[in-house]
Amino acid sequence: MREHKKITTTAIAKVMPNRCRLCPLAAALAAVVSTNVDAQRDGPGQELALEEVVVTATRREATAQETGISINVLSGDALEKNNYTSIGQVLDGVPGVTGISSGPNNNRIIIRNVATSTQEAGSATTATYFDDFAISAARASAPEIRLVDMSRVEVLKGPQGTLFGRSAMGGIVRYISNKPTADKVSAGVKVYFSNTEDGGSNAGGHGFANLPLGDTLALRLVGYSYQNDGFIDNVELGQEDTNDEGTVGGRAALRWVPTEALTADLSYIYQEVEGALGRVTTIHTPSGDLAFNADRRDMVSGIEDQQTDKHDILNLNIEYAFDRFTAALIATSSEEKFKRVTDQREFIGLTQGCACDFLDDGNNSVVDTDILEVRLVSRGDWAVDWIAGAYREEADTRTQQLVRYFGQPALALGFIPLTDGSVQIDAQHALGHEESAVYGELGFHLSAAANLTLGYRRSDVEFSDSWLQASGLFDMVNGATALVGQTFETQEDVNTYKVLLEYSFTDGLFGYASATSGYRRGGFNFPTLTSPFSTFDSDTLWNYEIGLKSSLLGGRLTANVAAYYLDWDDMQLVVQDSVTFARATANVGKAAIPGLEFSLVYQVSDNFDVSFSGSLSSPELKQDVPGGLSGKKGDSLPGSAKENFALAANWRKPLPAGMELFASASYKYVGERLNDFNTDLDVRLPSYDLLDMRAGLVIGDSYSISLFAHNLLDESVVYLIDRQGPGFESVPTNRPRTLGLDLSWNF
Repeated sequence: MREHKKITTTAIAKVMPNRCRLCPLAAALAAVVSTNVDAQRDGPGQELALEEVVVTATRREATAQETGISINVLSGDALEKNNYTSIGQVLDGVPGVTGISSGPNNNRIIIRNVATSTQEAGSATTATYFDDFAISAARASAPEIRLVDMSRVEVLKGPQGTLFGRSAMGGIVRYISNKPTADKVSAGVKVYFSNTEDGGSNAGGHGFANLPLGDTLALRLVGYSYQNDGFIDNVELGQEDTNDEGTVGGRAALRWVPTEALTADLSYIYQEVEGALGRVTTIHTPSGDLAFNADRRDMVSGIEDQQTDKHDILNLNIEYAFDRFTAALIATSSEEKFKRVTDQREFIGLTQGCACDFLDDGNNSVVDTDILEVRLVSRGDWAVDWIAGAYREEADTRTQQLVRYFGQPALALGFIPLTDGSVQIDAQHALGHEESAVYGELGFHLSAAANLTLGYRRSDVEFSDSWLQASGLFDMVNGATALVGQTFETQEDVNTYKVLLEYSFTDGLFGYASATSGYRRGGFNFPTLTSPFSTFDSDTLWNYEIGLKSSLLGGRLTANVAAYYLDWDDMQLVVQDSVTFARATANVGKAAIPGLEFSLVYQVSDNFDVSFSGSLSSPELKQDVPGGLSGKKGDSLPGSAKENFALAANWRKPLPAGMELFASASYKYVGERLNDFNTDLDVRLPSYDLLDMRAGLVIGDSYSISLFAHNLLDESVVYLIDRQGPGFESVPTNRPRTLGLDLSWNF
């Protein structure tokens, strides 16, 4: 085990000390909560109770307190009240979850430390679903479909391989939207105006409308537009606030319920995000380089960063409730188009000019995905509850990259001559992914209090990559030109399992023990001038978990805890050959991740509630990674924290004439993280804490006005450090302190 280097930049240490700045306050408030619980155990007001949260994580409706999964639920009401419209704004408040944000619509989710690199993300270890269909495909980051008019967000921790399949070995994030209803017309509008520290003005809004079209048919429309100013200056080009973000999008959902047994939902989602990576960098000056400083919020680049991400998603979900089971047919077709403008010069050892990565026309990637799922779920009085399903996914991806040098003649990597307008990379790929799976679960009622569930999924996974073009200078140097016209493929069959024992001790005490497995798709390494073609298999992970969920004080207090041990084998890690220095992914690692998660929610009075949650873990490699240049036995896993905590409080005070004052505060602490296994990058990323606050007035049932502060402490987060060349580092960071006003109207 090595002692990992800490970031030594003085300015970074000054603005981001590795300590929890509000932990004394959190501890004090937690003590007050504990004291109040004891003081009011036999006192008045026992009729108070927290609202039960119903989830569908197990494909059946059940309360979160009686579901044998470690699950956190973020209500749509809480998202709306706090003006949270992006999953990245709430991830750090979920125990055991870390978010790595690289800019708009680019948020990588790590659950329970299941990650192997911040630099080479590989396939995803967490899957993201919107309602009942996957939107994350196989990529490592999930599209940030805006959280507008939502019922809730469910975060399921631990492998969910039997019901959700590939990429669910760390966990699942599910966005559950509000559905159309035919009972009445309703609508709502919300607008905000704010200002960002070191940036400028922001404005935006969203709205929804529920429109009955008869007794059995209803339409629900959602629209949104957010225009947020940038906060990072490109000092080389003399441009201020270069990372503006503009998001427009909407949803249309049509629900038809002709009988009590039949429900048909047709929905369409569109979203377009324009912006730039929110990154700071090393600064080149005539007197020498200045190390990056996230608090300084500046960068250098030979061209203004830009990126555009468009999503079109169409989904059909038909459910029919037969006497003994419910049948569901789910069909999804989606398309994602992505294009970027950025400078790649630092990768080839240049500090001037521009190795400009952009296309004159077209997109850098186009991903077309079609998914079909059939699911049967038992209902009624069966001796054994059951679920059975079949799943088919096909994804076709076309990518292209064009990198050209603009500037004075220079030597790339110290020996490759470049002239103005020369083409370094001109490559195109066609990628294919197919997965076919069958899955099922059997639930046995061992007694009135005990249930045993056994689950299994069998998946056939195929992946291919065809080189269509490679004609740039670097394509020829690294041997890629010789691969044009060739197709490389891999296929494997993967099995995942689930064993779950649930026991209801009393009406307010529920326990479970489980063993579940998950996997991440395998792949291959292209042949190079110094290394042959090679494949790597899916890595596997087993999660062993016990949990207790309790409801106390007449339902006013919920206290939950889960302890787990993750056994991760055949990890996909990058290995560097000690002779040729060729890098390739291989199944070489093994890791263990023991951890503990807890949450407390307490309804102190009619007008005040608090919550406190957190996680502790100790992830580490159990063996050295071959080659001697990467991970060592005892190293922590990169990207996610060993500890995180969250504290929230909500206060309300009724006023005459149907008005109400309200205030809320949300504090999140994320501990230190290892940046990467790579010996040049195995620094400790500083801990950080974020504080959001809000206060306002509700007027009747229709209007509200509030003031809000996001990142009130003005914390500058270092999500990761990407070393792009000798001494040059690029670091994504978060939005600074933002103060604003929002207005809402519902009818």
